[in-house]
Amino acid sequence: MNVDDFISLSQLLVGIPSPVLPPDTTLDPALAQVFMDQLCTWSVQGPFMEQLLTTWNEIKDQPPELRNASVDALIMNDPNLGPLARQIILAWYNGFHPWVEGQQPTPDPAYYSQALVWIVAYAHPVAVPLRFDYWHTRPRGVV
Repeated sequence: MNVDDFISLSQLLVGIPSPVLPPDTTLDPALAQVFMDQLCTWSVQGPFMEQLLTTWNEIKDQPPELRNASVDALIMNDPNLGPLARQIILAWYNGFHPWVEGQQPTPDPAYYSQALVWIVAYAHPVAVPLRFDYWHTRPRGVV
């Protein structure tokens, strides 16, 4: 499995580029590796990661309208790949670990502050002191 494939799929799933995310938004490769490893280890759908990335590689070079329809049909509507894709979205936007059946997802403090939700909300991570006096600076994207 290739982390670059995971990142390119993640970009499509989270909406990069997007009108709600700044144009310079990028996904951290080290964090991508962590999320991919965690999903493979802890998610019930983790064993399907290889199939998910293989399916993505087969459709990623299609024109956007065909690619989006293929993602819906072959990934999001698949009973194993769809939940895994949604867990990828959850990881990037919330910094949550995947969860074991019956347990609730838990944000990891190490990744919580890097979650995309803060960029979309034009906010600082709640209860995470970024540095002294951080509350006086505007969040990224706020003019």
